[in-house]
Amino acid sequence: MEIWDLYDENRRLTGETMVRGDPVPKGRYHLVLDALFLNGKGELLFQRRADEKELYPGMWAETGGSALQGEDSRTAVAREVAEELGFLPDLEHSRVMLTQWGKEKGFVRDVYLFWQDVLLSAMRFQPEEVQDARWVLPEDIYKDEKMAGDLAHISYWDQLWPYLCLESMRVRIPAGTYRHYKGNLYQVEGLSLHSETLEPMVNYRALYGMGERWVRPARMWREEITLPDGRQVRRFQIEK
Repeated sequence: MEIWDLYDENRRLTGETMVRGDPVPKGRYHLVLDALFLNGKGELLFQRRADEKELYPGMWAETGGSALQGEDSRTAVAREVAEELGFLPDLEHSRVMLTQWGKEKGFVRDVYLFWQDVLLSAMRFQPEEVQDARWVLPEDIYKDEKMAGDLAHISYWDQLWPYLCLESMRVRIPAGTYRHYKGNLYQVEGLSLHSETLEPMVNYRALYGMGERWVRPARMWREEITLPDGRQVRRFQIEK
């Protein structure tokens, strides 16, 4: 039996508790935690739920669950990851990407992003919860029809998706000096989201001439170019 602490609309503990499965009292909320992971390749980690799960069996999803009585947000998310995937998340390299209030269902959810490398072979799945896990680049998610469809069921997916793409590209395109395949040098100063399309963009300046500043879609920055002699090279290659 799971016992949950209850919070008020200002996220203050009320001193009340409830049992999982019972209706959440009106005006009260229980704490839910979700965890997403981003590795050094810019890949995101998703787990496939066990086929025996009552809710969303066999679907790709994030790691998560409800805080137990006495747990705060960080303690609860660490426990959930350890239970379901068998490793300890690096709380020092994480942040809450968004907090979602489910007014009608009575929950408040913290969604964490962890910057952490973990080998799939080092994970130990909780059999009744998880049957598989996969690291995947954000742009490759939509090459897998099932994974794309499953993740679309996450209530905050559309809201969080652009920021996950941005954080992935920040890993893959760090600030530094890059050489264009034609020879010129450029300084990457950072990445941002396009205000209308929410596409990740690279902000950079030329290290020659008048030092003009430019913006280019991040997906183009990493493209391969076919040279006249047939060789394929990166459009931009980091120098330092």
